[in-house]
Amino acid sequence: MAETLASDADILTAIETFRQRHGIPVTTFGRRSVGDANLIANLKDGRELRRATLARINQFMSEYSSEQAAA
Repeated sequence: MAETLASDADILTAIETFRQRHGIPVTTFGRRSVGDANLIANLKDGRELRRATLARINQFMSEYSSEQAAA
């Protein structure tokens, strides 16, 4: 079965929606999710994500949302 990966635009939209919902600054999101404060700027400049990096971003957003719901 083929895996469908989200487009770069979809990933950026998901990140921006998440950041705005939780009030997380651009550089803080990158630093906390993958240890790279320039993540979002680089994505906007055309950087392509590896699957492992995308998985770390998704894991961060999932865990962050769960932690906020539990608080």
